[in-house]
Amino acid sequence: MATQLLIIEDDPDVSDALASVLREEGYEVVTAANGLEGLQQLRGGTPPSLILLDLMMPVMDGYRFRAEQLRDPTLAAVPVLVLTAGIADARMDTLGAAGALHKPIDLDVLLSAVRAHCLPG
Repeated sequence: MATQLLIIEDDPDVSDALASVLREEGYEVVTAANGLEGLQQLRGGTPPSLILLDLMMPVMDGYRFRAEQLRDPTLAAVPVLVLTAGIADARMDTLGAAGALHKPIDLDVLLSAVRAHCLPG
């Protein structure tokens, strides 16, 4: 079974591009357009090995998603890589994220960061 990743990103172009690259590398990728959809994905099946999380999204942003994830003991251990277009602010420190990738995302940096947390299927 392939290693599963969850991408939570509201920009469909970014989400599709990341998913395509990661699938080519052998990962199984599931996407969600906001934090609420991401939580539904997490609670609806086997937890992924890694979450790629945008911070600024409608419906439920990345900060609220992460707070909800950390409140659920069955989901709290799934590592998160934050995707951000902005400069890290003080709230980033409260996320307990495994790392941050700055947009536009360098694909080599992305693949290296993902590999550091999980191997392709």
